Amino acid sequence: MNKNSANINAGLRALAHKPNEIISGIVVSGSIDTSELTMSVQPSDDGIAIEGVRLNGIAGNGNGVVLYPEDGSDVIIGSIDGPGEWVLLQASDITKATVTIGDVSCTVDNTAVTLQNHDVQFNVGDSVFKMNTSSESMFNLLKDLITYISVMTVPTPAGTSGVPLNVTDFTNLLSRLDNLLTL
Repeated sequence: MNKNSANINAGLRALAHKPNEIISGIVVSGSIDTSELTMSVQPSDDGIAIEGVRLNGIAGNGNGVVLYPEDGSDVIIGSIDGPGEWVLLQASDITKATVTIGDVSCTVDNTAVTLQNHDVQFNVGDSVFKMNTSSESMFNLLKDLITYISVMTVPTPAGTSGVPLNVTDFTNLLSRLDNLLTL
């Protein structure tokens, strides 16, 4: 065997044992599994569809960045943990993205941004926002405050006072609150 043949054989052996591969393809419609965080990809070379492509680059826990590509979008996937272990590397179009670190997460789609830290949630929608904990919401708190002020009476030397003279202002605040916050 001459030197060139030896180099070619060594190169072929290295390719055969190479654990990394990167290919392009298209997301198979309806294949995204949001509970398993996987999808199927039809390779650009019209080979057999690759199932179980991970949407999260971090295996074994819920931490990391998850991109949810749109059905039919162009993607690049890589086999980074060895043959058959595929993960999304790039997508032409996404419908949602989630970043999770422990009990803290941020989810973004085309209608809202939601931040969650344990049981505290902050949600900014396309027209209103919401702040909640497991036991309270900002909407209910402000609604109760305005309601209590609008019916407030105060003891006076001549008895209790009537409702505030500007009670309609407080009623207007309640309707404006609906334009800003939600349950």
